Amino acid sequence: MDLNTVEDGVIWAIVVIAVIGLVLAIVLKKIIGKIIALVLAAALIFFAWQQRDKVIDAANDVKGGACAAAPSFFGMTVTLPDDWCK
Repeated sequence: MDLNTVEDGVIWAIVVIAVIGLVLAIVLKKIIGKIIALVLAAALIFFAWQQRDKVIDAANDVKGGACAAAPSFFGMTVTLPDDWCK
């Protein structure tokens, strides 16, 4: 290998490495963004399901009895049907 090959080859190698690095950065950014979105969606699903179960359990506890306290779903009061509270 001579000096000219090293001079020209290194420049092209640097360009290729820079392009590969840029492409990897873009791909990883998209992948990480998708992972973050999936984690956020999973957290929202978990908390919504947990609140749903809480409301259903509270409604089943008072079914046919006196409705002293209405359950809440993320802080919003849930009104029960009239035939549930006697």
